[in-house]
Amino acid sequence: MTLDEARRAIVDGMNYAAYKETDSSLYDSDKNRLFGSEHYKSGRFIVKPSPWPEGDFEGKMAVLLNWASTLNRSDPDFAEAKCLLEAEDSLIGRVIRRSKLSDLPSRLP
Repeated sequence: MTLDEARRAIVDGMNYAAYKETDSSLYDSDKNRLFGSEHYKSGRFIVKPSPWPEGDFEGKMAVLLNWASTLNRSDPDFAEAKCLLEAEDSLIGRVIRRSKLSDLPSRLP
């Protein structure tokens, strides 16, 4: 698995978790921020700003990652992607490390 494939697996898993658990999927801007470059371009018309960046973005993404990890617990590729990116000095690396903290809420504010 390449680093870009790992990023895509993590971001896509988090996007699915966001939609499933909150009915508000990640916007392309949120996914690109996590990915670390302009990778997602859906062409969707944006009516209102994304709700995700307000407040503690990394904290919200860590909660989403925990949800995604639960939803993908039987997928070895998802676990491998997290391992590959965990030590990275990037937003997604910080989110993975933060998701391991025990004081994360189980719900988003």
